[in-house]
Amino acid sequence: MIKHLLSISLIFAGLNTFAQSFSGVYTFSAVASGTASTGYTDPTPVPTATGLTFGSFTAVGTGTNVNTNPGATGRFVFDNWPLGSTVPSGTTTVSTDTYSLMTGDINLNEYYEVTLTPTSGYSISLTTIGFDVRRSGTGIRNYSVRSSADSYAANLPASVGTSTNLSVVGSDIFFWNFDATATSSNQLGSLVTLTGLTPFTNFSSPITFRFYAWNAEGTGGNFSIDNVTINGDASITTGLGKVSFDLNSSFTMYPVPSHDGILFVEAKNTTEFAKIEVLDVLGNIVLTNNSNDSKVKLNMADMSNGNYFVRVYTNSGVATKKITIVK
Repeated sequence: MIKHLLSISLIFAGLNTFAQSFSGVYTFSAVASGTASTGYTDPTPVPTATGLTFGSFTAVGTGTNVNTNPGATGRFVFDNWPLGSTVPSGTTTVSTDTYSLMTGDINLNEYYEVTLTPTSGYSISLTTIGFDVRRSGTGIRNYSVRSSADSYAANLPASVGTSTNLSVVGSDIFFWNFDATATSSNQLGSLVTLTGLTPFTNFSSPITFRFYAWNAEGTGGNFSIDNVTINGDASITTGLGKVSFDLNSSFTMYPVPSHDGILFVEAKNTTEFAKIEVLDVLGNIVLTNNSNDSKVKLNMADMSNGNYFVRVYTNSGVATKKITIVK
């Protein structure tokens, strides 16, 4: 005989009960330049993850400050960024490598942008955003990342790991250290760390990130991003709204353990069920019972081992209990 051990633990509505890690990577593989220009929006299929919708990257500028034609294929690259990198007298292609001598500043009207939207019933906690960068010979020397969480007021925490070609200056500003450094290859190591920051922990509303760049040497100087990797966790948010009744005094589940996978959900007092759902750990509804009886039988004998959530709707609110099936 197969035995099903259903252990039940109380989960209050509004709390995160299960987190699934994700890593969404933007490769920009479909970006094209020249006569086949793909324009301001990256046409590459976006990453996918349970609990989160990734938007497409777009390039935003004022007037002609951001060229409508991507400057290369297979990466997100545009030119005409804010100037400010000083070219020494007598030269035309070599800029200073001293950050304090550069005269430009961030322009909040020119950026790359992407929006992340949590799926209904999930909350998202982000940990890091990593990406590669590249510049042309007269390209940008500074860049930073900001978010809609503070209306793009401050740069997000920046680091570059062990990279010798990149560094962080000022208030979380990325700096391309050497003008003559490998402009034809990606520079690795740009990282934004969001772990533990309140706006990026357990959020359920859309959030937008913008990548700014400035201190270019010339109007044709460009700025590329590639392999943008967004890491985090998606958690199921149990219940719908505030529970307005005492869970333990309102209903019970039995028998525990069950030897045949049959579970009874019984209301106490005069409470009646409007609907009962069983969800898997990804938030998929795997069983629904629309009975409005005060005692409902759920047959979970065919379900696989693992965690499930029994969500109960009543005229008083919504409550959820966690079920673990072990055969």
